Amino acid sequence: MSALRVIDTGLQPPEWNTALTSALATLRAADKIPDTLRFQRFTACVLLGRTQDAHEVQLDICRQKGIALARRLTGGGAVYMDAGILSWQLVADRRKFGANLAAAAEMICTAVAAAVANFGLPAKFSPPNAIEVDGRKIGGAAGSFEGTTLVYEGTVLVNCDLGLIAEVLTAAQVHRLTSFAAHGFVPPLAELQRAIAVSISNHCDVSLFPDGLSPPERALAIARSAAKLRRVEEWEPA
Repeated sequence: MSALRVIDTGLQPPEWNTALTSALATLRAADKIPDTLRFQRFTACVLLGRTQDAHEVQLDICRQKGIALARRLTGGGAVYMDAGILSWQLVADRRKFGANLAAAAEMICTAVAAAVANFGLPAKFSPPNAIEVDGRKIGGAAGSFEGTTLVYEGTVLVNCDLGLIAEVLTAAQVHRLTSFAAHGFVPPLAELQRAIAVSISNHCDVSLFPDGLSPPERALAIARSAAKLRRVEEWEPA
Protein backbone atom coordinates (compact mmCIF):
# COMPACT_ATOMS: atom_id res chain seq x y z
CA MET A 1 0.00 0.00 0.00
CA SER A 2 1.42 3.37 -1.02
CA ALA A 3 1.25 6.48 1.16
CA LEU A 4 -0.70 9.66 0.46
CA ARG A 5 0.16 12.91 2.19
CA VAL A 6 -2.82 15.05 3.27
CA ILE A 7 -2.51 18.83 3.52
CA ASP A 8 -5.01 21.63 4.08
CA THR A 9 -3.98 25.00 2.66
CA GLY A 10 -7.14 26.80 3.76
CA LEU A 11 -8.89 29.80 2.20
CA GLN A 12 -6.68 31.66 -0.27
CA PRO A 13 -6.98 33.93 -3.34
CA PRO A 14 -7.01 32.18 -6.71
CA GLU A 15 -3.55 33.34 -7.80
CA TRP A 16 -2.02 31.62 -4.76
CA ASN A 17 -4.04 28.42 -5.11
CA THR A 18 -3.31 28.03 -8.81
CA ALA A 19 0.38 28.84 -8.34
CA LEU A 20 0.60 26.23 -5.58
CA THR A 21 -1.03 23.64 -7.85
CA SER A 22 1.62 24.34 -10.45
CA ALA A 23 4.38 24.12 -7.84
CA LEU A 24 3.12 20.80 -6.48
CA ALA A 25 2.86 19.34 -9.99
CA THR A 26 6.40 20.43 -10.84
CA LEU A 27 7.88 19.05 -7.64
CA ARG A 28 5.94 15.79 -7.86
CA ALA A 29 7.11 15.27 -11.45
CA ALA A 30 10.68 15.69 -10.21
CA ASP A 31 9.95 13.15 -7.42
CA LYS A 32 10.77 15.77 -4.79
CA ILE A 33 7.46 15.47 -2.90
CA PRO A 34 5.18 12.51 -2.16
CA ASP A 35 1.77 11.85 -3.63
CA THR A 36 -0.48 14.50 -2.11
CA LEU A 37 -4.15 15.02 -1.34
CA ARG A 38 -4.73 18.73 -0.82
CA PHE A 39 -7.80 20.52 0.50
CA GLN A 40 -8.22 24.17 -0.42
CA ARG A 41 -10.81 26.92 -0.64
CA PHE A 42 -10.93 30.02 -2.80
CA THR A 43 -11.98 33.60 -2.23
CA ALA A 44 -14.74 34.50 -4.72
CA CYS A 45 -13.57 33.84 -8.26
CA VAL A 46 -14.32 32.13 -11.53
CA LEU A 47 -11.73 29.58 -12.62
CA LEU A 48 -11.39 29.02 -16.33
CA GLY A 49 -10.22 25.70 -17.69
CA ARG A 50 -6.65 25.37 -18.88
CA THR A 51 -7.33 26.43 -22.49
CA GLN A 52 -10.83 27.89 -22.16
CA ASP A 53 -11.90 31.40 -23.07
CA ALA A 54 -14.38 33.39 -20.99
CA HIS A 55 -17.51 32.88 -23.12
CA GLU A 56 -19.29 31.06 -20.26
CA VAL A 57 -18.73 33.94 -17.84
CA GLN A 58 -20.83 37.06 -17.28
CA LEU A 59 -17.86 39.38 -16.99
CA ASP A 60 -19.88 42.52 -16.18
CA ILE A 61 -21.45 40.82 -13.17
CA CYS A 62 -18.03 39.60 -12.02
CA ARG A 63 -16.68 43.15 -12.21
CA GLN A 64 -19.65 44.55 -10.30
CA LYS A 65 -19.39 41.97 -7.52
CA GLY A 66 -15.62 41.91 -7.24
CA ILE A 67 -15.32 38.31 -8.40
CA ALA A 68 -11.82 37.54 -9.68
CA LEU A 69 -11.07 35.67 -12.88
CA ALA A 70 -8.24 33.13 -12.98
CA ARG A 71 -7.07 30.11 -14.93
CA ARG A 72 -6.40 26.67 -13.47
CA LEU A 73 -3.96 23.97 -14.49
CA THR A 74 -6.61 21.39 -15.40
CA GLY A 75 -9.06 21.39 -18.30
CA GLY A 76 -12.84 21.61 -18.38
CA GLY A 77 -15.27 24.49 -18.21
CA ALA A 78 -15.57 27.55 -16.02
CA VAL A 79 -16.43 27.04 -12.35
CA TYR A 80 -17.40 29.52 -9.67
CA MET A 81 -15.52 29.21 -6.37
CA ASP A 82 -15.90 30.80 -2.96
CA ALA A 83 -15.44 29.99 0.72
CA GLY A 84 -18.58 27.82 0.74
CA ILE A 85 -17.15 25.38 -1.80
CA LEU A 86 -14.60 22.79 -0.71
CA SER A 87 -11.96 21.95 -3.29
CA TRP A 88 -9.96 18.73 -3.12
CA GLN A 89 -6.94 17.93 -5.26
CA LEU A 90 -4.72 14.93 -5.95
CA VAL A 91 -1.18 15.44 -7.25
CA ALA A 92 0.25 11.97 -7.62
CA ASP A 93 1.90 9.30 -9.71
CA ARG A 94 -0.65 8.66 -12.47
CA ARG A 95 0.11 4.93 -12.56
CA LYS A 96 -1.59 4.46 -9.19
CA PHE A 97 -4.95 5.79 -10.39
CA GLY A 98 -5.75 4.00 -13.62
CA ALA A 99 -4.62 3.92 -17.21
CA ASN A 100 -6.30 7.16 -18.29
CA LEU A 101 -8.28 10.14 -17.02
CA ALA A 102 -11.58 8.29 -17.31
CA ALA A 103 -10.30 5.53 -15.03
CA ALA A 104 -8.89 8.07 -12.58
CA ALA A 105 -12.17 9.97 -12.59
CA GLU A 106 -14.19 6.86 -11.80
CA MET A 107 -11.90 5.77 -8.98
CA ILE A 108 -11.51 9.17 -7.33
CA CYS A 109 -15.01 10.59 -7.86
CA THR A 110 -16.60 7.35 -6.64
CA ALA A 111 -14.59 7.77 -3.45
CA VAL A 112 -15.65 11.40 -3.01
CA ALA A 113 -19.29 10.50 -3.70
CA ALA A 114 -19.10 7.81 -1.00
CA ALA A 115 -17.77 10.42 1.43
CA VAL A 116 -20.69 12.75 0.67
CA ALA A 117 -23.08 9.84 1.10
CA ASN A 118 -21.71 9.32 4.62
CA PHE A 119 -23.59 12.49 5.58
CA GLY A 120 -26.94 11.11 4.46
CA LEU A 121 -27.17 12.34 0.87
CA PRO A 122 -27.64 9.72 -1.89
CA ALA A 123 -24.54 10.85 -3.78
CA LYS A 124 -23.11 8.91 -6.70
CA PHE A 125 -20.51 9.32 -9.42
CA SER A 126 -22.04 10.40 -12.74
CA PRO A 127 -19.60 10.03 -15.65
CA PRO A 128 -17.62 11.65 -16.99
CA ASN A 129 -16.76 13.84 -14.00
CA ALA A 130 -19.74 14.76 -11.80
CA ILE A 131 -20.98 13.82 -8.35
CA GLU A 132 -24.76 13.98 -8.21
CA VAL A 133 -27.53 13.84 -5.62
CA ASP A 134 -30.97 13.02 -7.01
CA GLY A 135 -29.90 14.10 -10.49
CA ARG A 136 -28.38 17.40 -9.37
CA LYS A 137 -24.67 18.16 -9.34
CA ILE A 138 -23.13 18.66 -5.90
CA GLY A 139 -19.57 18.39 -7.18
CA GLY A 140 -17.49 18.22 -10.32
CA ALA A 141 -13.93 17.37 -11.23
CA ALA A 142 -11.29 17.74 -13.91
CA GLY A 143 -7.77 16.50 -14.40
CA SER A 144 -4.67 16.39 -16.52
CA PHE A 145 -1.56 14.28 -16.97
CA GLU A 146 1.88 15.88 -16.97
CA GLY A 147 4.20 13.03 -17.89
CA THR A 148 3.79 10.48 -15.11
CA THR A 149 2.07 12.99 -12.81
CA LEU A 150 -1.68 13.17 -12.36
CA VAL A 151 -3.32 16.41 -11.28
CA TYR A 152 -6.97 15.68 -10.52
CA GLU A 153 -9.15 18.13 -8.64
CA GLY A 154 -12.76 18.69 -7.85
CA THR A 155 -15.33 20.40 -5.68
CA VAL A 156 -18.07 19.73 -3.18
CA LEU A 157 -20.68 22.48 -2.91
CA VAL A 158 -21.24 22.95 0.81
CA ASN A 159 -22.84 26.31 1.57
CA CYS A 160 -22.67 28.57 -1.47
CA ASP A 161 -25.11 30.89 -3.24
CA LEU A 162 -26.52 28.82 -6.09
CA GLY A 163 -28.38 31.84 -7.42
CA LEU A 164 -25.16 33.82 -7.71
CA ILE A 165 -23.51 30.97 -9.61
CA ALA A 166 -26.41 31.03 -12.08
CA GLU A 167 -25.90 34.78 -12.51
CA VAL A 168 -22.17 34.53 -13.10
CA LEU A 169 -22.01 31.49 -15.37
CA THR A 170 -23.99 30.97 -18.55
CA ALA A 171 -23.44 27.22 -18.92
CA ALA A 172 -26.69 25.39 -19.63
CA GLN A 173 -26.48 23.01 -16.66
CA VAL A 174 -25.97 25.59 -13.91
CA HIS A 175 -29.64 25.16 -12.93
CA ARG A 176 -28.88 21.53 -12.04
CA LEU A 177 -26.56 22.44 -9.16
CA THR A 178 -27.27 21.60 -5.54
CA SER A 179 -25.37 21.80 -2.25
CA PHE A 180 -25.37 20.45 1.28
CA ALA A 181 -27.09 23.65 2.43
CA ALA A 182 -29.85 23.16 -0.14
CA HIS A 183 -30.57 19.85 1.59
CA GLY A 184 -30.77 21.49 4.99
CA PHE A 185 -27.44 20.41 6.43
CA VAL A 186 -23.96 21.95 6.43
CA PRO A 187 -21.29 19.53 7.66
CA PRO A 188 -18.24 20.91 9.44
CA LEU A 189 -15.47 21.27 6.87
CA ALA A 190 -13.00 19.29 8.97
CA GLU A 191 -15.43 16.35 9.11
CA LEU A 192 -16.10 16.50 5.38
CA GLN A 193 -12.38 16.64 4.59
CA ARG A 194 -11.71 13.70 6.89
CA ALA A 195 -14.48 11.69 5.25
CA ILE A 196 -13.11 12.40 1.76
CA ALA A 197 -9.56 11.49 2.77
CA VAL A 198 -10.62 8.21 4.40
CA SER A 199 -12.82 7.30 1.45
CA ILE A 200 -9.99 7.94 -1.03
CA SER A 201 -7.74 5.83 1.18
CA ASN A 202 -10.24 2.96 1.09
CA HIS A 203 -11.13 3.15 -2.60
CA CYS A 204 -7.62 3.80 -3.92
CA ASP A 205 -5.69 1.52 -1.54
CA VAL A 206 -3.46 4.19 -0.06
CA SER A 207 -2.50 5.00 3.51
CA LEU A 208 -2.77 8.57 4.79
CA PHE A 209 -0.42 10.80 6.72
CA PRO A 210 -1.08 14.45 7.64
CA ASP A 211 1.50 17.05 6.76
CA GLY A 212 2.04 20.69 5.85
CA LEU A 213 3.72 22.56 3.02
CA SER A 214 7.49 22.20 2.83
CA PRO A 215 9.76 25.25 2.38
CA PRO A 216 10.53 24.33 -1.28
CA GLU A 217 6.81 24.03 -2.06
CA ARG A 218 6.05 27.35 -0.44
CA ALA A 219 8.97 29.11 -2.11
CA LEU A 220 8.08 27.87 -5.59
CA ALA A 221 4.41 28.76 -5.11
CA ILE A 222 5.34 32.25 -3.93
CA ALA A 223 7.56 32.75 -6.97
CA ARG A 224 4.87 31.61 -9.35
CA SER A 225 2.18 33.59 -7.58
CA ALA A 226 4.35 36.69 -7.82
CA ALA A 227 4.66 36.04 -11.53
CA LYS A 228 0.85 35.70 -11.61
CA LEU A 229 1.14 32.33 -13.30
CA ARG A 230 -2.12 31.17 -14.87
CA ARG A 231 -3.93 34.33 -13.84
CA VAL A 232 -5.97 36.13 -16.46
CA GLU A 233 -4.36 39.56 -16.46
CA GLU A 234 -6.88 41.41 -18.58
CA TRP A 235 -10.62 40.84 -18.64
CA GLU A 236 -11.34 38.88 -21.76
CA PRO A 237 -14.10 40.06 -24.09
CA ALA A 238 -17.50 38.49 -23.51
